[in-house]
Amino acid sequence: MRILTILGTASVCAVIALTSPAWAQSPFPITPEYYDENLNSEDSTWPDDPAVPAMPPVPDTDDPEPPADNWLAQHYWDGLHTPKVGPQPPLTGIVSDTKPLKADVIWSMRSPYSYLALQRLVWLNSNYNVDITIRPVLPVAVRSTKGGSGKAGGVFALWYKLPFTMWDTVRTGQFHGIPFKWASPDPIWQNIWPASPDNEQYEYVHPPEKQPYIVWITRLGCYAMLQDKSIDYVAAVSPLIWGDMVDHWPAHVKDAFNSIEGLDYDTAIEFIQTKPDEVDKCWQDNAVIQATAGHGGVPLMIFEGEPFFGQDRFEEFLWRLRQSGLTMRQEPIAPFVTKPLRWPDGL
Repeated sequence: MRILTILGTASVCAVIALTSPAWAQSPFPITPEYYDENLNSEDSTWPDDPAVPAMPPVPDTDDPEPPADNWLAQHYWDGLHTPKVGPQPPLTGIVSDTKPLKADVIWSMRSPYSYLALQRLVWLNSNYNVDITIRPVLPVAVRSTKGGSGKAGGVFALWYKLPFTMWDTVRTGQFHGIPFKWASPDPIWQNIWPASPDNEQYEYVHPPEKQPYIVWITRLGCYAMLQDKSIDYVAAVSPLIWGDMVDHWPAHVKDAFNSIEGLDYDTAIEFIQTKPDEVDKCWQDNAVIQATAGHGGVPLMIFEGEPFFGQDRFEEFLWRLRQSGLTMRQEPIAPFVTKPLRWPDGL
């Protein structure tokens, strides 16, 4: 038996007992040798993972069309022509425990940068009068496969993007004092090894119907959002995936989910299996909110319609909240985390 401390559950930490007899005959955790021999080609089949329950079929994953009047389009300024909409003034109302500010964060369970923003977002939500709603979406790598053909689109089409991300996420974790290792298994099944122009399969993303994990953990996040527990969910589960805490994170999702006050894993899975349309509408609607802000990336913090893209825009996001009168809560609320290493002075 091993004892695991989970970041940011309904108490300062939750102690979960981990056992592994059911995994003795499985290929998990995946080794480099097993992956290279069995999982590194387009026609490979991922082995059945006992941790993952049967999931209903995945609906269309294409991105929604961005509205013509999305926030960035309305505020677009080329330095010459007058923008359609000028700078918006800060809010002027009193901000308190009973009248908090409201903000959304578009979130992908596959995004290492979402995880690297987690501690600051949870600390902000817990200690300051701003209610943050985490809004899960399917990651761009899966959404951009357009039904499963071809490589990932968007940023992953740039030859330098993935190698830089692999290095930068480790460095960012070190800078902020956050435990980090690229997720294994990766929440999406994408060929990212070896990173070489000689690898014809490099960056190939398997279609959504073959993905072993991302639909499961995204739907769980959407169920949690429907229960107003999405920030609790990412605080409990994301560190398992990205925090180098366990050998095979899928085996521990159920216990982490059950550690959240008011949530039950078996109830959530039954809801997902019997009402998939309600759950999938959640990430589909969140994608529309993302597009309405004028963006397609994560983490995407949105306040009063204005998007702040990336964990490195957190301080600008916080600055905007302070302009609108952000105050401290009288008492912190769950989920809880330790104060971030580089929390801005004076707050």
